[in-house]
Amino acid sequence: MSVLVEPQLDADGSERRAMRELVDFSDKDVLEIGCGNGRVTWSYAASAASVLAVDPRQRDIEQARQRTPQSLRGRVRFAAADATALELAAGAFTVAVLSRSI
Repeated sequence: MSVLVEPQLDADGSERRAMRELVDFSDKDVLEIGCGNGRVTWSYAASAASVLAVDPRQRDIEQARQRTPQSLRGRVRFAAADATALELAAGAFTVAVLSRSI
């Protein structure tokens, strides 16, 4: 019997490193679309003022919530949602992140 092994995304950290180099997350309100299990969220969340991270897959959102470090629980919020259906106030976010979401 063969076992399907899912490839590890960004195994060398280059995607997360490039994101931190290109975007100043310091004290920004961030909207992350397609957050999956939070693998990218943790690379910038500590410096952001707040994060709303959304993904349509409930299973991934639950995993992200469980992995949320205690120090970030008041700053990061995960929601299972279709980004095209979100009702967000104009100007609510200063940065939007899409990583492997298109």
